[in-house]
Amino acid sequence: MTLADLRAEGRAFDRLSAAELAAWDALHAAQGPERWAFLSVGFSAAVHETLAPVRVVLLWDGDALAGVLPLQRQPGRLGRLGIHEPVGGVMADYAGLVGTPGLHTTWPALLGGGAIPCLFFTHLDEQQRAHGLGGGQPSVGLRTRIHAEGGAAHWAWLRTQDKKLVDDTERRERKLQRDHGAVSFAMEALAPEQNLQILIESKNAQYRRTGASGGPLLEPQNQRLLAHLLAHPSEGCRARLSVLTAGERWVSGHFGLQSGSTLHYWFPVYGEAFAAYSPGRILFKHVILQADATGIRLIDRGQGDTAAKRDFATETHQFFKGLEARGLRGQMLAAAQRLAWRFAR
Repeated sequence: MTLADLRAEGRAFDRLSAAELAAWDALHAAQGPERWAFLSVGFSAAVHETLAPVRVVLLWDGDALAGVLPLQRQPGRLGRLGIHEPVGGVMADYAGLVGTPGLHTTWPALLGGGAIPCLFFTHLDEQQRAHGLGGGQPSVGLRTRIHAEGGAAHWAWLRTQDKKLVDDTERRERKLQRDHGAVSFAMEALAPEQNLQILIESKNAQYRRTGASGGPLLEPQNQRLLAHLLAHPSEGCRARLSVLTAGERWVSGHFGLQSGSTLHYWFPVYGEAFAAYSPGRILFKHVILQADATGIRLIDRGQGDTAAKRDFATETHQFFKGLEARGLRGQMLAAAQRLAWRFAR
């Protein structure tokens, strides 16, 4: 499908018809079992309800919807003047176009058709190159691809790859049980509202402890986004709130999003009192072992290359960022954005 065959237009999310939303859902599902929840209708609906008005760029091949690029205005003055960002902003682990196979476009065509003067993006996955979309400043993302025979087979395989890691994780879990009581894991928290609050409070305590003053869950609207996602699951974007306990005590938890067979490992956190037991590793082990029951075949850790993420990773990929502008207004906004970054250093 060539660029000449396509027509682009911008539309407010709440002006999309039921048929257009269904066509977007179908495009997203057609990406296959490994698809990104952050590009789904369900995620955009949650963002539109809790964070900011969502605007989408639609690509049409005649009367057929061929592609969707979900966006929102960047917070602050420059956003009000016209700089956009991927839907979800700092809460999004993926950005890009949901498109049919073979669809090829360009940033100028998307921005021009959608009446978007300027777009700043991060988390553009390398797969977007197939649609003609790229960026710069590559960064690493890590994933765990589950063994074809399932979670238990994967854990056994891991033992052949890194026996020390697996044995140490199991040893720490046994010690956790001896010290604090029976260890229990729930892929779906039985008390979701209560456990979501515990997770948010624990994550924010971690931000403060490590000096991450800009931690996203410190913002009430981002907390509301998680609550909305948990309360409104959809086929393309299902929230999973998982909990690990020992005895009667909460040890660690994770809030993620599943779409198809992909689980975005989004907000993991553990109680500081249990740090010596490596509760993050124990939690991840149980998520792997639940892969068969939940249909998970790929666990995506998002952007970042850390020792903790490397522990169970089986593959890497790249994310890109960029600042795209259209026309004089867009160029002026891009220049203002670069100036703002310079003064913020």
